[in-house]
Amino acid sequence: MTGAINAIVAQINAIGLQVRLDVPPGLPEPLVLRCIVFPQLVWDVSFLERELALKIPPELRELWDSTSCLGMFLDVTYGQSGLVVWSPDQALVRHRRYSERRPDDFRSGDLIIGEFLGDSDLLIVRCDPRSEDFGSVMIALPLDERSDWEIPARSLSKFFRNLLDTEGRKYWELDL
Repeated sequence: MTGAINAIVAQINAIGLQVRLDVPPGLPEPLVLRCIVFPQLVWDVSFLERELALKIPPELRELWDSTSCLGMFLDVTYGQSGLVVWSPDQALVRHRRYSERRPDDFRSGDLIIGEFLGDSDLLIVRCDPRSEDFGSVMIALPLDERSDWEIPARSLSKFFRNLLDTEGRKYWELDL
């Protein structure tokens, strides 16, 4: 899979601004969305793995080696939608904060790497190499128990590819 994430990051970067005319009811104007890829930063994978007692999957490592953080289909006008994938240092800080608030829901091997704006869903990558779901993506819902969380993809590349194909819509919630 090497290179799949880099190609996806390049595609996200190429989108830039997008105007969506098929807006939800009640919005008076078209929806302006932005995709942004931030510059790469040096990060220490072994430090993060030690601090959180987990193993960073290859695709997540490739993502953080190519960009410090990224935004996908961010609502420019209202700031109420879109996905933000945090940098490794922000993931460390925010993962600790969110998992301490909900100790019964988050498990060893979970790593919260981002959030969906507006509804506070969290993007999780499974980082337990002994588990069959290593590298899988989960969506933690703010009010729901873990048993109700979605597993929209078995890999980051599949997750991002599907999100790109649906132009940022939460495809796991759609009746396709």
